[in-house]
Amino acid sequence: MGLPVLIFADDPACERTLAGLSVLERLVIATHEAGATAISILHVKTEPKFTALARLKIEVHLTSEEPAFRAPTLLISGNLALQRADLERVMNQQGRLHAPGHELLPCGVAMEWTGSLEASLPRRPKMEARGVAQPVKDGLTAVQAEDALWDTMGLETDSFMDRNFNRPVGRLASRLLIHTSVSPNAISVVATGIGVLSAIYFARGEAHLMIVGAVLLQCSAIIDCVDGDLARMSHKESRTGKWLDLGGDQLVHLCLMAGIGMGLYRMHDQSGPWLWLGIAAALGVVLSFLTRLRAEQSERPLPLLQAWIARAANRDFSALLLILTIVERVDLFLWLALVAVHGFWIYGEWLRRQDAIEA
Repeated sequence: MGLPVLIFADDPACERTLAGLSVLERLVIATHEAGATAISILHVKTEPKFTALARLKIEVHLTSEEPAFRAPTLLISGNLALQRADLERVMNQQGRLHAPGHELLPCGVAMEWTGSLEASLPRRPKMEARGVAQPVKDGLTAVQAEDALWDTMGLETDSFMDRNFNRPVGRLASRLLIHTSVSPNAISVVATGIGVLSAIYFARGEAHLMIVGAVLLQCSAIIDCVDGDLARMSHKESRTGKWLDLGGDQLVHLCLMAGIGMGLYRMHDQSGPWLWLGIAAALGVVLSFLTRLRAEQSERPLPLLQAWIARAANRDFSALLLILTIVERVDLFLWLALVAVHGFWIYGEWLRRQDAIEA
């Protein structure tokens, strides 16, 4: 349930920066995403400056007058680092948010204005914050809040390698790039380019160049985590970026299968089934991509298929390829990949039919 929101921007800490955006601006964006019907900002002296609200088409009302209302209104101190899910819960249950340590936070639904923020906020019902809920008071607490926000930028569908290697390593770059003008879409293009270059090295058919190709593919997987982190942290997610990322991944997989097949064909003096295996695996990539497209563009829910895609479509194979390349068993990877990509789309199509039957 959306409510009007009043944010108190009387603390200088509101202007402290968290990964390129001020604490106050992040709070405005979070309340907008949570469904606020109107957002007002009470400032005492200078009007706050915003950099992203116009791009996101978020309108706010700036005022320096003491509020007067007699209807449920979400009141928040502007120096709080909060996230959408907790704000939705507070609005829906019309209560008061508190930190995991049971400290009451200056965020809750008031029924009327009684002279001050704390006096107007309710004591109950109390709701424990499940996401980031960090008052920013100085430089140290700003760093702590930013660290906590970065820790939430992963996805529930992240694979083992993403959680334990790709995303932690990539986050070092994300923290630097967030303060530059480099866009998430540009990073997606770089990740795709490195992945295609990896396929070219595999296609050369020399063992040491294949190792270089496997390393490049792992680098591509790391960079592929950076674009999503940046897009979510800077609120630059877009439909174009989503398809650029997905399409780039499929292009890399397509080139990789064909490149490995060509490389093994050359390595074995242009004999054996390797070239045809590479082509067959590349065809499996295309068919798997079509299965994903059907899931993305379906007008009706496909819970079984979408759950399967979330579990099976990951980047963990890059680590396996690196290991098999080092021990000079790339041929084994090609056989495994051939079975995996065709198994993916065949099982996916079966699940799609099951979803249709249940619907």
